[in-house]
Amino acid sequence: MAEKEGLERVTTRYIPTSRTSILYNHAFLYNYIQDVMKHIILAAALALATAAQAQQHDWENQYVLQKNRMPARAAFIPYLSQNGDMQMSLNGEWKFNWTKTPDEQPQNFFNTSFDDSGWKTFPVPGDWEMNGYGTPIYSSSGYTFKIDPPFVMKEPKKSYTAYVERNPTGCYRRTFSVPAEWKGKEVFVRFGAVSSAFYLYVNGQEVGYSQGSMEPAEFCLTPYLKSGENLIALKVMKYSDGSYLEDQDMWRIAGIHRGIELYATPKIRIADFGVRTLLDKDYKDAELVIDPKLAVFDSERGTGYRITAMLYDATGKAVTDTALWQPAEPMLNLDKKGKILNQRNPQRGYAPYGWLKTTIKNPYKWDAEHPYLYTLKLALVDSTGNAVERAETKIGFRSVEIKEGMMLVNGKQVRLRGVNRHEMDPETGHVMTEKRMIEDIKLLKQCNINAVRTCHYPNTERWYELCDEYGIYLMDETDLEEHGLRGTLASDPTWAAAFIDRTQRMVMRDRNHASVVFWSLGNESGWGPNFAMTSAWIHEYDPTRPVHYEGAQGPDNKDPESVDVISRFYPRVQGEYLNPGVKDNNMERPENARWERLLSIARKTNDNRPVLTSEYAHAMGNALGNFKDYWDEIYSHKRMLGGFIWEWADEGIFKRRSDGKLMVAYGGDFGDVPNLKAFCVKGIVSSDRKPTPKYFEVKQVYAPMALKLNGNKLDVVLRDNMVEMQNYRLLYTITENGKLIKKGEIKDLTVPSVKYNSDADVRLNISIQLKNDTKWAKAGFEVRHEQFAINDKLSSAFKPAALKTGRQADVKAAEEWFNAVKPHFYRAPMDNDKGFGNWIAKDWKNNRLDNPEVVTVKPLSSKRNADGTVTVAVTQECRYVNGKITADYLYTMDAYGSVDFKAVYTPEGQLPPLPCVGNTFVLDKDMTQLSWYGRGLQDSYVDRLEATSIGRWTSSVPQEYVHYPRPQSSGNHEQTVTLSLTTAKGKGYTVTTADGKPFSFSALPYSEAQLSTVAHDCDLQAEDNVYLNIDARMMGLGNSSCGPGVLTKYSVPQEPHTLHLMFTRK
Repeated sequence: MAEKEGLERVTTRYIPTSRTSILYNHAFLYNYIQDVMKHIILAAALALATAAQAQQHDWENQYVLQKNRMPARAAFIPYLSQNGDMQMSLNGEWKFNWTKTPDEQPQNFFNTSFDDSGWKTFPVPGDWEMNGYGTPIYSSSGYTFKIDPPFVMKEPKKSYTAYVERNPTGCYRRTFSVPAEWKGKEVFVRFGAVSSAFYLYVNGQEVGYSQGSMEPAEFCLTPYLKSGENLIALKVMKYSDGSYLEDQDMWRIAGIHRGIELYATPKIRIADFGVRTLLDKDYKDAELVIDPKLAVFDSERGTGYRITAMLYDATGKAVTDTALWQPAEPMLNLDKKGKILNQRNPQRGYAPYGWLKTTIKNPYKWDAEHPYLYTLKLALVDSTGNAVERAETKIGFRSVEIKEGMMLVNGKQVRLRGVNRHEMDPETGHVMTEKRMIEDIKLLKQCNINAVRTCHYPNTERWYELCDEYGIYLMDETDLEEHGLRGTLASDPTWAAAFIDRTQRMVMRDRNHASVVFWSLGNESGWGPNFAMTSAWIHEYDPTRPVHYEGAQGPDNKDPESVDVISRFYPRVQGEYLNPGVKDNNMERPENARWERLLSIARKTNDNRPVLTSEYAHAMGNALGNFKDYWDEIYSHKRMLGGFIWEWADEGIFKRRSDGKLMVAYGGDFGDVPNLKAFCVKGIVSSDRKPTPKYFEVKQVYAPMALKLNGNKLDVVLRDNMVEMQNYRLLYTITENGKLIKKGEIKDLTVPSVKYNSDADVRLNISIQLKNDTKWAKAGFEVRHEQFAINDKLSSAFKPAALKTGRQADVKAAEEWFNAVKPHFYRAPMDNDKGFGNWIAKDWKNNRLDNPEVVTVKPLSSKRNADGTVTVAVTQECRYVNGKITADYLYTMDAYGSVDFKAVYTPEGQLPPLPCVGNTFVLDKDMTQLSWYGRGLQDSYVDRLEATSIGRWTSSVPQEYVHYPRPQSSGNHEQTVTLSLTTAKGKGYTVTTADGKPFSFSALPYSEAQLSTVAHDCDLQAEDNVYLNIDARMMGLGNSSCGPGVLTKYSVPQEPHTLHLMFTRK
């Protein structure tokens, strides 16, 4: 208990389970670190012993992480009077030379005398492959070079891209002049992100080395500079030993992903600072704690200097009456005075955090719904009172706790409605522009997403500022994944330094951001002492935030106590799944072998940590089935924290082909080997951020509130404790068979009365809209919509027109009408149909569902009826490898071409799960004008209905198909009772249910055959027909492109199904 109380004093609000749990056993870690040190000493000895032999490359040596790199620090650039006045950008055009291997580069390229006139120019930031140098390689999991850690230059298979492009290398050169006002100052260069390792040279001298593709690297240039023009040169390698920790699911592209900046400081400088905002037990007042670090150069000792701090609110008004301040000398303690050491670095117990502290009375609190930011300004002041350097940052007052199985922000339970977001642009690759980031964050907020996991690396620094400003909870993830080695390196002490290096560089950079509420140790890299070490370091260094890592798993869901949340990938809900041919313990793909049920974990009593899914609802292609089912369970148990969809945006690359077409390229489209094909296109928005139907489903399910109708009153269900309903308006419409009969605003949650036809289908539609402008949307933006059936007559409101009698129908025309009727028992496989969870498309192919033997077992027969109509009967069998479907057709046509159509479909034998049961009606290509009454406007499936509502909708056939990068079935509409499909002149059909049963339909310019065989969307060709697919039942979508498949309740039962439709000729 004493240990826990001691920790509580330091952490204020966030209290992990126990001291033992944080440190993961002190003795174990001590012994492990001793083992690490032995390896380091041994490596040093071996290096000396083999000096006369061929030297091992720095970039193939896990012991060499950097040379001469400055310590990691918070993300800020100091200034003198105003932001940017001591800063110079090195972004822009550099001289550039690219080779397939490091040895092909000129040895003396960094010398000032080297002639680079024959070199090309290249943008910084910029990725090589996106600009025509080298081959982009898409790999989901598995290294793209020969595996032999730490080496990356061993010979791979001849088919591999790396066989030729063994280790692509780019050399850069440019000149710059140091501003005259920087004379006598220290000059530093800061690289935002260089992939994956690089050497830095200035004026012909080697300055240093760094590795880590998504972390900043900083060097002091002062000893290497001269007056006038200076030459800076870089040698960048695509692969290094660090690449073994960067096996993430993404395009393997190299270059300088983020900007390069020079900045100057005085001989005494603000080297770093950390900020904590510690709320009291009532979450009202806060202690502001600032922990600045100073550094001196040459003979400077800091005498007479002091550090000061002022806090300003969002209007620029000072919050503190006077500046906080602290003399520089004791902070530096260059003489290592014992009194100061005892106070600041005691031999026993914790060192106090912070040099500057003050209590802020009831500050505005930061959360994702109220992202209020203050500005903290630091100044380094000399003995005369002049500021010699300044720094500033935005801060938010907020607390994060794990308590009683919940995550609390400012004392209120929060659930993470999240997505995983890669930094990927279809034109610039891993280079993110300001425009793209603002577009992303506005779309995220408009989609009701409140959390982002920075999969799987720290993002560009500007992204964190935007998340602070707009209000997004961030799970900040270490750039650490060894997927292709599973968990090998997690238990290898020779890699321990690399693990901690990446962890520290993330935490040190991002620790002052209010938006960062979780640290994540990495991704899919097993569990071992290296992770136990990084977790212990984070908990001790930053006890204000919890730690996540999905790879930390234990028996019976009792995960290592080094993490503060139980996390799982691609879980099941509680229902029964349709998983043909794949057992629950399938090991074909080890990372998808255990699809646990998240709610079952939360219900266990052997642990009380929150339960989270860090990846779920794999959004590849036409996806996101049963998304609402996940969130019904998440809201049902307090330990259920939420989850992060995989993923935000498709990772396709725009490629202009020789035929002039713009292709959304995926794995293999550049001849890249190995690759995982279209597995990179799995976002809820497209590569260029166009929302898909998946986006709108997420928006609806993720909405922070919902409405329930109780009589004539609306009950508000708040799903986010930070939301206040006074910020929203409720606008309503009431429709009768799709026609507007009343509209207005609901102000007291009372639904207005309305007169309506008792035989009509009457719907109340409510739009929950923003009352005021926000940073991310204007007033009037719809956050969520609701629909309630006031008079549910969907099955009976639309009566089909009767056939016309009295005139003689044409027998031949009636018989020939059947030529347009085709069986529809197969759909062009969606990515989910091909996925890890059910492999249904494979079963369809093996059973020839795509190419049945169609046999007419009862020949077409016709008879003229006494009323002049003609009745036609025919029976067909679609025969497959292990079964058949018998279709009995009976239809009657009148003289005007209207048809009363009946079909009975009877499956028999050992058929695979059926995707659909119905018919395709092959119609004239000019019949493109579409309207219907049913679910709309976007497409819907039985397990993806939330974004749609029932009403009268209009569209056109070309608009109906959803253009995913890899063609597949789409455009289905559920719960339809009538539709109209005509030419521009109104010629065509109205199709209405004749037995009261709603049907599913799609109307597309492409056949299932074309959608099944074409590899890229840009190659689809509008055909000479319109394909009207009408089904008695359509299988759901599921999530099995990576994860569990379709729930049984959303499958097509293998039993007789019927359609009874009236085709009224127009």
